[in-house]
Amino acid sequence: MKNQNKKIFIPILLCLLFVLGGAAAFFLLRNRPNPDNPQTDDGQMEADLERLSGETYEGVLLSMHDPEKFTEEDFSHFCGQNILVTSHTILDTEELSLYLDCILDSGNQVSHIYLCPDPELLWQGAGEKADKWSSSLSEGLYSYMESHPEISFDVLLPYPQMNYWMHLQEKELDTLLTVYHTFVNEISAFPNTRAYFPGIAYWLMVNPDNYEDSLFDGNRSVTQKLLQYTFCDRIFQISPANEEEFWQSLRETIAREKETPADYPDLSDYFFVFFGDSVLGNFTGSLSIPGYVTGLSGAATYNFAVGGGSATYHGENDCDFPNVIQRFLKENLSDTAGGKVFAPGGNTIDDLDNKKMCIVINFGLNDYFTGSLIENPADPDDTASYKGGLRACIARLRENFPHAAYIVMSPTHTGFFSNGRDIQSPQGGPLSAYVDAAEAAALETGAYFLDNYNDFVITDENLWDYLGDGCHPNENGHLAIAAHIMNFVRKEVPGQ
Repeated sequence: MKNQNKKIFIPILLCLLFVLGGAAAFFLLRNRPNPDNPQTDDGQMEADLERLSGETYEGVLLSMHDPEKFTEEDFSHFCGQNILVTSHTILDTEELSLYLDCILDSGNQVSHIYLCPDPELLWQGAGEKADKWSSSLSEGLYSYMESHPEISFDVLLPYPQMNYWMHLQEKELDTLLTVYHTFVNEISAFPNTRAYFPGIAYWLMVNPDNYEDSLFDGNRSVTQKLLQYTFCDRIFQISPANEEEFWQSLRETIAREKETPADYPDLSDYFFVFFGDSVLGNFTGSLSIPGYVTGLSGAATYNFAVGGGSATYHGENDCDFPNVIQRFLKENLSDTAGGKVFAPGGNTIDDLDNKKMCIVINFGLNDYFTGSLIENPADPDDTASYKGGLRACIARLRENFPHAAYIVMSPTHTGFFSNGRDIQSPQGGPLSAYVDAAEAAALETGAYFLDNYNDFVITDENLWDYLGDGCHPNENGHLAIAAHIMNFVRKEVPGQ
């Protein structure tokens, strides 16, 4: 009787919601061209169904957007599950039902079904009619959730690029969020179902390089990160209990970007070469600090940072700046009539000929953690000290790239060792002493100094908002540091 009442109530609720949303808004949404959200038959369904019928698995991923960036290896590595990732982009609930039937008839003991639906496309596919929406989803999805409580359904909602939201009129946005709200509330009625909406993450939406092919399809590194955050860690989980906060956050972000859009400089006439430790070296792709610089400024970036690196020379450690520089100069230079030029991997790149070179150097955390000697007063260029390592390496780089701009970037605050106040050795000092030494080394070598410690958004009070583990930046931290670099170049480096 309870389920019967729910089935009667849902269509009534839908009708009320959509009538209140306004027929004009529906008309706008229906007729809005959406070239970045194509729905075409890709011809891969037959192969998918053969795999689903013949292979062994404990779960499946189905998507209404391009599923190719999800990989079975990632599910195995991060979730410890044997998940079959389908290749076909699901077009409608009829196809979804066909897939689910095939999965349930395969003979596999299925424990997880991962879904990437698009509520907007489902609404459009229902002719934007509440009764058809309700019946199509009840038959094509909800009936499976209800009849198979032993299966966990994890639903990842779309996370489109900022430009998608920016082009929506207010009525279109209202209508779309009503559709999302209705979908979240309906699937949340099933105890074996969880929904996730990472589409509120500014660090995700803002960088166009986080997306490939359309405003909806995240690139490989983004998809991998979201798989960890949602299906593994259950971050961005949305339900009737918290959804109002999600929609409000999204509305505020869109309004802010429309009123005062973020201003990132055009640095397309630059290429950046990065040296540093794990803050730079442990992250690749569009979610890294160099990745945000490229995506938001148009600059080319090359990252030679290595996790565990120090400016201080400790011997044969490949991570130490003097050793990195020796290897870098051996492998990334080319002799030309005009002198030596940067040739990444030994290959000259014509596109760099007319670009200005900027070298960003970021060391200090590992020097502090190991209690490295800050400076040898008897030998300012002693590479066995922090300042000596910085001085000597910048000098070697200047010999080969005399016209480049050099930026020495300080470490950020850290949550380690009493927020960097503990002293690790008799020859060392607190983290702030290494920051001061970096500033002095920059001044003495004619480099610019970018202060990420005293003059930056990350402080002792908020560092956990920007540093995922108290040391390494999370995505918010990567974006903040990248913005600091870009704005510094625009304001302080001649020619900008």
